[in-house]
Order: sequence, then structure tokens, then C-alpha cells
Amino acid sequence: MALGPRGLGLLSPAVLSFLDPVVPVALATLGVLVGLGIGLDRRGDRRLLIAANLESGLTMLAVAVGTALVAPAAITSTTVPPWMLALVAGICAATSLTLPAGTSVESRARVLRVVELDVLLPILAGGLVLAAARESSLLAAVSLVTQACIVTVALGATGWLLLARTSVDTEQRVFAIATLLLVGGAADYLSLSALLGGLVAGTFWQSVGGQARDCIRRDVIYVQHPLLVLVLLVAGARTDPSPTSLGLAVAYVCVRTAGKVAGGLMAKRVAGIGAPPDLGVHLISPGILGVAFALNAVRAIGSDMSVVLTVVVAGTIGAELLAGLSQPRKALE
Repeated sequence: MALGPRGLGLLSPAVLSFLDPVVPVALATLGVLVGLGIGLDRRGDRRLLIAANLESGLTMLAVAVGTALVAPAAITSTTVPPWMLALVAGICAATSLTLPAGTSVESRARVLRVVELDVLLPILAGGLVLAAARESSLLAAVSLVTQACIVTVALGATGWLLLARTSVDTEQRVFAIATLLLVGGAADYLSLSALLGGLVAGTFWQSVGGQARDCIRRDVIYVQHPLLVLVLLVAGARTDPSPTSLGLAVAYVCVRTAGKVAGGLMAKRVAGIGAPPDLGVHLISPGILGVAFALNAVRAIGSDMSVVLTVVVAGTIGAELLAGLSQPRKALE
């Protein structure tokens, strides 16, 4: 935020426009990491999936309802329907994943599995919401998302075939990065969710396995941190803080925290033995996926979604500070 046009100006509008085409690739990469790390082979993982979806769904509903109540009065400078603002805010609030691991799930604690799995429902819902912004009916939006997923699987299969036929590291890296560019670029061209496209591609590669999956995982993990920094820099630079947006950010943090704590109690009952008693506290930290989806929404829908991006970025900072005060970091190790 400090480096952006409203701060020091190092990230000027011209620089941001230059970086914009890379953003969908960064978002797709995050989605690929989620897909590669899903893995539901362990005993009890399906139960954890249900628990995680209940928790994220409750948080999504709480923030969406709260936003819908205040958006018409507080946000008057946008042509986006209030229901869409509310859904985007709810989806951004629902996740708690700091950074997808993209690796084996064998050694992860149950709380970390809940954190990883609670991103699936928001990513799927986000894909439908961005499609609904383009289409006139829910059925048309579902059809568009389905077609986009088919295209993504075809791109993933192409990359898989190319990677399976080469053993040279340099060629493998070229093919892997090129496939990521295609997945992110296709989603951006269609004004759809790059996170969902990456999730579909990552899930496909995780399912087929083999050398191609290992190459993709190696190269995606290799570039994840620079792309993460890019997402955070662009998101922060594109915020437009105002008394209204900062006030909404405070409300966002409060409602989201209440939703996460209540959702954590519900998820603990479903997850059963092994889930910590203070599961909701472990879910307060919002991580990166909410900011990533808000940035995706601005790019797909337009600048009218900038107010939601500002609220989510400021709310993420506030929620991270709250999480640091309420939860020792070693509790997640």
C-alpha cells in the first residue's frame, strides 16, 4: 500500500498495468498448489473435508449477509449489484490458508488439513460468481464454468503429455511454466477465476501422477514465493483507503472472526477426535487466498470491485494482527 500510487508512487499506474498480465498466472499457480495438495487418501480426510466446508460456508454466509446489509448505504460509487459485492466479500473471508504446500499430506496435523481443505468451497463459489457476472442466468454461469474447466483439463493434459516425453530439466521447466501461462491466460481471457482454473489443473495433475506431476510440483514450488510477493504488491498498490472502506474493514474483521470461531466449533464436532478444542482460533489468520480472489474479481469484473479489494486487504492485515495476538505460531507446527 505504501509503494502504490497513493503512497510513494514507486508502483505507478504504468508499472501496475505492466504487471497486470502476470497476475492471472500467479493466481493460477496458487490454485495449482491447492490442487496438488488436496489428496483425500488418508483415513478421515473425507470427514475433514465436510468439516472444512461447513466452517468456510458459515463464515462465507456471515460476511456475505453482513456486507449485503451495509453495502447499499455505505458503498454508493459502484454499479456492481450489492449481492455480488456481498458474495465476493464472503468468499474472500472464508479461507484461512496462508500458502498452499502442494506436497504430500501424510504428515500434516488435522488442523492443517482443515485449513487446507476449507479453500475448496470458496474457490468453487468464486468461479461461479465471476461467471455470473458475465452471464444472465445461473444455468448459463454453470455452463460457462463447466466449459472453462474442460478447456483447463485439455491444457493440463497437453502439458502432462509434453512433460512425460522429456527428461531434460530445462525443457521440463519450459513446458511447466508454459502450461501455467496457458491456464492463467485462458482464465483471464474469459474473465473467469484463475484460482479455479489452477485448482482444476492441479487436481488433474495430482490424479494422473507420474513424472509430469512431479515436474509441475517442483517448478510451481520454485516460483511460488516471487508470485506470492507479486500478488501482495499489486493488491496493496491497488487499494484506495478511505474512512468508509477502513470502517468496513473493521466490521469485516469482526464478522469474519465470529464466523470462524463459530465455524470452528461446528467443524470440531464433525471432525471428531484429533481436532483441537480451539480450532476456530487457528482459523482466524486469513492467509493469501482471500486477497488473491479479490484481485481476481477486480480484474474479471472491473474497477467497481476495488472497494472490496481495499476492504479485504485492510481486513487481512487486521485479521493477521488479531491472529498473532490470539494464537501462538508454534501451535500450528
